[in-house]
Amino acid sequence: MRSFSALRTAIGVLLFGGTALVIVYDWIDIGGSGLDSTVNSGIYDAVVVSAGFACLLRASRGGRERAAWLATAAAVFAWAAAEIYWALYIEGNASAPFPSPADAGYLAFYPLAVAGLHLLVRAHARDLDPRLWMDGALAALGTAALGVALIFEFVADRASGTPVEVATTLAYPLGDVILLSLVVGIIALTRWRPNRTWTLLLAGLTMMAVADVAFTLKSYEAAPGGEWIEPIYLLAAVFIGAEAWQPEASAIDPEARFDGLRELIVPAIVAITMIALVGMQYFDHASAMTTLLWSTAMLAVIVRLAMSVRANKRLLEQVRTDHLTGLGSQARLQIDLPELCDAADEEPLTVIMLDLNGFKRYNDTFGPPGRRRGARPAGSAAA
Repeated sequence: MRSFSALRTAIGVLLFGGTALVIVYDWIDIGGSGLDSTVNSGIYDAVVVSAGFACLLRASRGGRERAAWLATAAAVFAWAAAEIYWALYIEGNASAPFPSPADAGYLAFYPLAVAGLHLLVRAHARDLDPRLWMDGALAALGTAALGVALIFEFVADRASGTPVEVATTLAYPLGDVILLSLVVGIIALTRWRPNRTWTLLLAGLTMMAVADVAFTLKSYEAAPGGEWIEPIYLLAAVFIGAEAWQPEASAIDPEARFDGLRELIVPAIVAITMIALVGMQYFDHASAMTTLLWSTAMLAVIVRLAMSVRANKRLLEQVRTDHLTGLGSQARLQIDLPELCDAADEEPLTVIMLDLNGFKRYNDTFGPPGRRRGARPAGSAAA
């Protein structure tokens, strides 16, 4: 037990301390240029490796999250292997091939991270309200449509080289868009209330995608040069690795409650996405992928609205029906009677009222618990 605690402490020191050193060196410019190789290669790579071991520590707890954290650890180790190969064979080598084994490691991060997210959601989301799944799908599709229009197409318009080189170049922004979309979709599944455990993992994956986008922009000289992006990557590693010190992710409540302003978040995301895409269509012709995602998002909106209408009809039927007898309630009488009276000119209307003697005594004895004689109101103290 002590060895396990010591190992976790050592990983924590390397993970958090190493990231702090890289931030101080790259962002505050303390240490001088002579330490560039040590900080941005040696310490940087060690931090990423420590994040992978932190995920393994999390998986070692066992339980239903084990497979998810093993997949996440594999994703981080693939990233670490790519960084090490880059530092040894690519950096400073003008004749380095593209794509290289480093690209294989970088790109392997995406499917492995997606697998980890899938397994984690699968472990904690069971029997969810279909409307909640639709909200997650809508949020993800809206994010994907906007991400493809802003990020993927930017790279696609500038990518050049052989088909393999172009495919490798486009795989990075595509992976980033998928990651960001899944993050937003999963946050929607939690009803926009992710706890600390979910937040750290999703924040780490988001930072990874943000760093990739920044690196892509810098590669095309659309962002400033320098080493300012490296700490962003390490912040992603810190957020993911910090899960080793967190409790198990909470289960996603299967009983959907759509209340307050959070209910408007998904429609707002879709509306903003549609407005943005319409604006882009006006200024530039969108690609087939953007149009496809746009159309799919709009179709998902229609499906979601249909599900809401069905749920509202079911709720209205419950209000109109007495749950004990299955007969129409007073609410149904108040709704149906005016309609029947309006139609009385075409069809005769007969209203029969029955007064059952002694029914109150029967209802007090055999009726709903709250209406039985002597039943205690909810919340009252015992005598």
